[in-house]
Amino acid sequence: MFSPPNSAHDNAASDTKRIPKKSRKPQKPVVVVPESLVNRIFNEDCIEGMARVPSATIPLIVTDIPYGVVSRASGGIRVFDKKQADVCNISLPKLIAEFSRISAGSVYIFCGTEQVSELRALLVHEGFTTRLCIWEKTNPTPVNGQHLWLSGVECCVFGRKKGATFNEHCKNTVWRFPNGRSKRHPTEKPLPLFEYLVNTSSAPGDIVLDPFMGSGTTAEAALRLGRKYLGFELDKGYYEIAVERIKGTKHGS
Repeated sequence: MFSPPNSAHDNAASDTKRIPKKSRKPQKPVVVVPESLVNRIFNEDCIEGMARVPSATIPLIVTDIPYGVVSRASGGIRVFDKKQADVCNISLPKLIAEFSRISAGSVYIFCGTEQVSELRALLVHEGFTTRLCIWEKTNPTPVNGQHLWLSGVECCVFGRKKGATFNEHCKNTVWRFPNGRSKRHPTEKPLPLFEYLVNTSSAPGDIVLDPFMGSGTTAEAALRLGRKYLGFELDKGYYEIAVERIKGTKHGS
């Protein structure tokens, strides 16, 4: 049975036809880190080096910046004289601005207690959510323990952008790991600690950046867990140590 020409059914159908289709927004091209930067450590200033990294392409930054206050004359079983390894001559505002530009996820910045407040303020200004995290050394060096509390913790400022990978649930901000015994670098952090952070805040295949690569702990942690790495190290000696260290690292999956 045919409907009359002016039926409500025909009017509705006609109105539907007159609704213009929404035009599709052109998709933005996917920006990736150039292959020439992937799984490489560069012997250069990190600010200059990071300028070659495209914006919002680094899922995870893990680094141990120079504290600037630790190095002093040694006289016992602990090496206090860090030589040039702990000289802080960087601009934190410039560093964090560059972290914000290239980050697509999270940052972990090991630092001195004097640097915590400034780093957190800078990260918040750049739109990160922050936490003060603590590495509790389960085997602190027993120096002057008869006179005062042992120096058994170090600070790490954590910053996270919206949507960043986080593979933990309801965990505290205190990480309990033993101090390593490696002598490759005077401020070297333990590999298991960095592996824990890499595994928590990245996915297999992600690029992990360390702009103060030192002896290569971050790069080794990334490779062992099936990630990629990118690093910068200004000191020629530590750069060469890191490069040799990575040559003997077994790649994970």
